[in-house]
Amino acid sequence: MKEIQLLSLLCIAEAAVLSDVWKGKIPNAITATGIVCALAYQLAENGCAGVLLWMGGAVLPALLFCGFYYFRMIGAGDVKLLCALGGFLGPSDCLECIAVSVLSGGILSLLIMLRCRSLSRRLAYFAEYISTYSRELKWRPYLEQTPQEARFCFSVPVLLGTIYYIAGGLI
Repeated sequence: MKEIQLLSLLCIAEAAVLSDVWKGKIPNAITATGIVCALAYQLAENGCAGVLLWMGGAVLPALLFCGFYYFRMIGAGDVKLLCALGGFLGPSDCLECIAVSVLSGGILSLLIMLRCRSLSRRLAYFAEYISTYSRELKWRPYLEQTPQEARFCFSVPVLLGTIYYIAGGLI
């Protein structure tokens, strides 16, 4: 049964990355299928207790990333992808996958900023963004002044976090 979980995680994460890279978004069909399959997996593997594992894993990413989504620092598809994967993983493994994904995303962001020679400019923009929001409490999307070449698909670090989980944390 573990093989089904691992194969499902990999297929969902890879499909999301391919779509995100090619089309710039993760279709609801991928994430909805993942969420339903995760519930079926948890029920088959753990019976009624599986519903709690599924719910905990599926809700945790939404709770952790709701603020980032509100400020448009992360896309809705990325959050839904993490929810689908979290349904398979349960809350504790989901948290580990999220931690590796965020770490991978941070490293990728740093590499992009270094390549674009924009590290100091991005840090200044972030500080200004936080300062302006704190003063005015007026919402505006965080990425609105981010050049396209400085953006990346967060589904890629999510795939890296998924591979880390599949490899048993050995990477």
